Amino acid sequence: MKKILIATDFSVAADDAARYAIELAHAIRTDTILLNAAAVTTDSPVEILWPMEDYQTLIKRTDSRLKDLSETLLELMSAASENVNALPKIAIKSDLGSVTELLKKTVEQEGIGLVAMGLSGAGNMKRLILGSSSRDVIDSGDYPVLLISKGMDYKPIQKIAFATDLCLDDMECIQSIASFAGLLNAELLIVHVIGRNIDKGMTGRINAFMSELKNKINYDRVFYENVYQVKVEDGLGWLKDHGKTDLLVMVHRRHGFMNDFVSGSHAQKMARQTKIPLLVMPEGYLGTLC
Repeated sequence: MKKILIATDFSVAADDAARYAIELAHAIRTDTILLNAAAVTTDSPVEILWPMEDYQTLIKRTDSRLKDLSETLLELMSAASENVNALPKIAIKSDLGSVTELLKKTVEQEGIGLVAMGLSGAGNMKRLILGSSSRDVIDSGDYPVLLISKGMDYKPIQKIAFATDLCLDDMECIQSIASFAGLLNAELLIVHVIGRNIDKGMTGRINAFMSELKNKINYDRVFYENVYQVKVEDGLGWLKDHGKTDLLVMVHRRHGFMNDFVSGSHAQKMARQTKIPLLVMPEGYLGTLC
């Protein structure tokens, strides 16, 4: 079973994300790792490190904070759970250096299914981990990233919405999400946001996509729906109010329209405003989430 890696900078937003991720780990019966990178990088060419002290002292201090956070999370889980033996295990990890490099190395070494991060309620993109931001992690990572907005409480995931631009290459990602949905016994809704009208070319693309979906995705709770909104943000935001969506999934492409949406502030702004967790999948992802 793959683990959930929880990135934290000990902020309120990161604590909220950690609580959500622990609840999710409990629901899918997997373990977690709390991670903190102890280096700070500014937007200037000058890299600012922690005050002069030896490496071991710094790591011990960071590990102590991670241990305190893990104990707090387990206490909260124990108070709400009838079976304390089924609670997820929480390991801790810290190191100096680039956050993106530390995340990538940990994902590869520890059997990580997804990385969970917090989103601040601030208007501008917040640096979510010391030395990095959610956009940096999404752009450089080849693993799924779960963005959780500040103040969000976990609730059972009963419906997952996968936003697609009808790219047939999405099938591998959809299969990963379908397996994840199966563990949660959740409905998987494939959503395409289009304008007010469908022309013949669009009808053909939808039919081709649906044919591929039926042939390749082996999950009996998969559905498809067109959402008629001019803007993608409006269409995906509609899911919160009308679709009763508990988790939104999008694919991050290196180029193209969906890439502009996922990489920019639109997706993060939407995640904060609609209070829907946003799972960003790298294009062509062949791994599993659990």
